[in-house]
Amino acid sequence: MPKDAQGLEITGSPASVQALDQAVSDYYAWKGDPVAVLQEAVDRDPAFTLGHSAIASLLVLNGLRGDHPAVTAALSAAQASIGGAGTRENRHLQAAQAWASGQIVVATNIWEDILIDQPVDALALRFAHDSYFYLGHSLSIRDSVARVLPAWDPQGANYGYVLGQYAFGLEEAGELRHAEEVGRAAIARNAEDGWAVHAVAHVLETESRQAEGIEFLKASRPAWSKAHALSIHNGWHLALYLIEEGRFAEVLSDYDRFVAPRLTGESLLDLVDASALLWRLELAGADVGGRWAPLAESWLGHVDEHVLVFNDLHLALAVSRADNAEGVQRLRRSLDAYARDGIGDNRDITVDVGRRLVDGALAFAEGDYARSIELILPVRYKVIRIGGSHAQRDLVTQTLIAAAERSGRTNLARALLAERLAVRPTERTRQAYARAGGVTAGHA
Repeated sequence: MPKDAQGLEITGSPASVQALDQAVSDYYAWKGDPVAVLQEAVDRDPAFTLGHSAIASLLVLNGLRGDHPAVTAALSAAQASIGGAGTRENRHLQAAQAWASGQIVVATNIWEDILIDQPVDALALRFAHDSYFYLGHSLSIRDSVARVLPAWDPQGANYGYVLGQYAFGLEEAGELRHAEEVGRAAIARNAEDGWAVHAVAHVLETESRQAEGIEFLKASRPAWSKAHALSIHNGWHLALYLIEEGRFAEVLSDYDRFVAPRLTGESLLDLVDASALLWRLELAGADVGGRWAPLAESWLGHVDEHVLVFNDLHLALAVSRADNAEGVQRLRRSLDAYARDGIGDNRDITVDVGRRLVDGALAFAEGDYARSIELILPVRYKVIRIGGSHAQRDLVTQTLIAAAERSGRTNLARALLAERLAVRPTERTRQAYARAGGVTAGHA
């Protein structure tokens, strides 16, 4: 039986195993089209069970609903060919089926079971990594890699990418010094490792090292831009630094050059980044002009999907700021139906915390800042449940502060800004705190 690049046996032809290795390499590098590579392989080799189930997992992790025809076709093909497969391949199918049915936690548990027995299973490791990110399970992002890292060959082709994953997990777990060390080690192995660059960018943002972050990302842009599936997101990190320094024109120029042309593509991450970027610019006082309308139009094609409430929140930002009243009503009606009839982990997260955040954002966009505070403040420490990174979820905190300022609740604004100043002591935060009557000596 042929083996993949990690030495694991695969049911399928040698050509299929080569395709799997290529797809894994592309997936880890945020390059190429791993789904297309695998689809070509399974078309030639229908017995390539892992290829079918990996396609299904990649599609749902990329934002497709579990009942999308492409997902159901891949799952059916995997089920039809499972007879000749081994235990590990059976588990991969079970995990894909679980994710497609909305049981994200069950899927991660299955992938972790695979990794206990086969710690170098590249698909299981990355699928679990991405799922923990969607769930906001920060410690699991770190520990899932830490458990298997000693089993990986430091001379192997994908080892650097695994280091990049570990660096991000360390950052999300608050181990910033270690995260930067590991992330820079991964970049030293491969300057085009977009996820390792991303991990270091997180560290620099969390530590308010804006000038250093700008220099780091601008200097390395020719390399990390080659990770095309992540290039908009790493550009978003550059924008965070520039916004803190008030360099709005640069951010808008990059938006028009790099982000706007991608709005009609298939990447939900690009749409998320676009929404978050324009919203943060407006919170900081920038005029983004008519950029909301085409973004909202792209988002409305996903209004009934509800794969992740994190996505629904960013959809809400776009349609509300585009003054698309019909789009707002469509979103509200769809979320009502999803809460009533939906199933799975994301539905439970939506009901518990996500819907309040969506409605809070809509209230903010409508100028009802008191209502926005009423909705967001009680759940602000549960925001982690919607997934994403600490940096992405910071948008909720920034919105809450702005709502307090704009509603005249100066005491609340001052308290929130004092809290923020303790962890993100930027000049913009200091100035906002001073305007709210705060004394910054205590945070010197």
